Amino acid sequence: MGQVLSRANYLFIVLSILFSWLSHYARSARSQILLEPMGYKTSVWNNYHAVMVGYFMNLLLPRAGEISRAGIMTRTEKVPFEKAFGAIIAERVIDVVMLGTISLITIGMQYSKFELLWGHINELKANQGSEAGSPWFFYVLIALGVLALGALVMYFVHNGFRSKINGLIKGLMDGLLTIIRLKKRWQFIGYTLLIWFLYIALYLICFYSIEETSGLELKGLMLGFLGGSIGIILVQGGIGVYPVMVATALALYGADRDIVIALGWVVWAAQTILLIVAGAVSFYVLSKKAV
Repeated sequence: MGQVLSRANYLFIVLSILFSWLSHYARSARSQILLEPMGYKTSVWNNYHAVMVGYFMNLLLPRAGEISRAGIMTRTEKVPFEKAFGAIIAERVIDVVMLGTISLITIGMQYSKFELLWGHINELKANQGSEAGSPWFFYVLIALGVLALGALVMYFVHNGFRSKINGLIKGLMDGLLTIIRLKKRWQFIGYTLLIWFLYIALYLICFYSIEETSGLELKGLMLGFLGGSIGIILVQGGIGVYPVMVATALALYGADRDIVIALGWVVWAAQTILLIVAGAVSFYVLSKKAV
C-alpha cells in the first residue's frame, strides 16, 4: 500500500470520491421522487442527511441503516415510518435489478473467466467456514422462531396489536407500491441510471491512478467490479474482502495481484472515510435541527 500511495496520481482518487458523493446526492433526489406519490413533498437535503446517516449506521451494524434512514424521514419530514421504510425497500429492489443486469452483461462478456472467479469465491467461503454451522446461528433462529410464534398468538388474541400490525403492513405496502404510482417516472429512471453510472465510474477511474493498472481491459475491470460487489455482499462493508475479490478477478487478466490488492485497499479506505465524514456531518446537522 505504501508503494502504491507513493506513486498514485491522487487526482483520480479525488475524482472517485467526488463521483461517490454525487451518487449519494442522486440517491437522495431519487428518494424525494419516490415519496411524492404518497403525498409527501420532502426536502432533498433531509433525504440526503437520512441517506448518509444510513450508510454510516450500516458500517456499525448490518441493515441498521435502512431503519435509521426511515426514522430520520419520520422525524424531519413527518413521513410515517412504515411508509418510509417501504419506499426504501422499493429502492433496494430497483438496485438489485440494476446490479443483476450489470452482472449478467459482465458475465456474458467473459463466462469462462467468471467460472474461475466463482471457484475462488467458493474457496474463500470454505476457508471462512459456514455461518450456518456455528451454534449462535441456531440460537438466533430459535429466538426468532419464539418471537414470531408469540407475535402470531398476539395477533389473533389482541385486537389492539392486530390493528397496529395491519396498519404497519398497509404502510409498508404503500411504500413498496409507490414505485408503480410515480409522477416523475423518467426522472426516477434517469437518477437510477446516473447512480449506477457513477458507481461504475468511481471504481474504474481509480485504475488510472497508477501505471500498472491503467492499461487493463474494460471487461476485466468490470469483472473486478462484479467481484468487489460480491465481496461487499459477503462481508458487511466489504472490509478485507473487497480488495481481495477485485484483485482475484483482475489477476485473471494478468494484473499484479499484490498491486491491485493494495490499490483496492486505497479505494475502499477512501470511500469508507467519505461515508464516515459525511455521515458524521449529517448527524451533526440533524442534531442542530432537533435543537
